[in-house]
Amino acid sequence: MLRAAPGRLRWMVSCISPPSGNVMLRCSVPGPIVGRGVGVGDGVGVGGNGVGGWRTYVPSSTDDAGKIDPAEVIANSKAGRMMITNGPFLHVETADGMPIGSSVISPGSVTLNVRVQTPNWLEVDRVQVLVNSRQDPRYNYTRKSHPKMFRNGVVNFEEEIRVELERDAHLIVVATGEDSNLEKGWGRSTESKMHPVAFTNPIYVDTDGHGFQASGDTLDHPLLVAGRQ
Repeated sequence: MLRAAPGRLRWMVSCISPPSGNVMLRCSVPGPIVGRGVGVGDGVGVGGNGVGGWRTYVPSSTDDAGKIDPAEVIANSKAGRMMITNGPFLHVETADGMPIGSSVISPGSVTLNVRVQTPNWLEVDRVQVLVNSRQDPRYNYTRKSHPKMFRNGVVNFEEEIRVELERDAHLIVVATGEDSNLEKGWGRSTESKMHPVAFTNPIYVDTDGHGFQASGDTLDHPLLVAGRQ
């Protein structure tokens, strides 16, 4: 659990598991928990499993474990207010304070406040805003291309990012360390070779006020659907 600045929500680690695999991200349409991105560090034996390799963070209004309200955590999970990570801590909200998972009306553009924190055994060198799950080069920031945006220390990155939009879009923010891995924290385990990665559930932006409309973009992959009987 991480303590946030005064007046902000705290974040607690959740143990929500996807049906299979370590990470699930199906977030193009607002919906119940089955349509949300979650992660889990699965452990099925004594060793060699990398338990804790992935975690899902869900906000809580208190960091006193005995006072955490399960109903609040469930509601925040269903609302998509979850961040998935194997190390970095990624906080994203709109300029007017709307958290991840929110649906907002914002004609033409939306400004995101993005902050990335890391322990001293890893670093983040790239932050990307995915627009309808696509990698828009305008919103790809690296330590090499935008060195003034990145810092050393606990806070690796803290910026306001204005995203220009011509139509409705869901926005996912990803932070990663392309030139580093988790070896300092994970030793010789298989998971130590992973790059540090954190990503959010989307913020859904309605640009015309007529309700959010999903793009329908399948990212060049066919959807597996069953035909009607």
